[in-house]
Amino acid sequence: MLYFAYGSNISSLRLSARIGPVGVRGLAQLPYHEHRFSKSGFDGTGKGNIQPHTTRRVHGVLYELTSAQLEILCNYEGGYRRATLETLALSTQAPSVAITFIGERPGGAPAPSQAYLDHYREGFAEHGFPVEYARAILADGGDPRPFG
Repeated sequence: MLYFAYGSNISSLRLSARIGPVGVRGLAQLPYHEHRFSKSGFDGTGKGNIQPHTTRRVHGVLYELTSAQLEILCNYEGGYRRATLETLALSTQAPSVAITFIGERPGGAPAPSQAYLDHYREGFAEHGFPVEYARAILADGGDPRPFG
């Protein structure tokens, strides 16, 4: 099955450490959504989330997971609900249905930790995300360091 990662799991190192080796399908976009650090984590820091938006798109990575890996991942994604959404695979420009996670109670979350943002940085660099997109997400998270 396909999993659309848009947060810290865009780093394949982070995701693989959690659930074992994964297949990388490539970059994708989720239309009519935006990324926000609007979920409060159990550790007291902000976490990435997505929410509907009329014109924006969220960039992410499509991974191939087994059903066992998905069940393990669900245990890591506390406070998120599993959702199935249509993404656009950038390599083929073809729609792909993928599972993702959406925060159950988005709102005024605290800032994300630097360690959490470092997973984003790793994933952005690893998969060749658009630089302007990466810069905007990191700035929204309060990361003062330049990217790209």
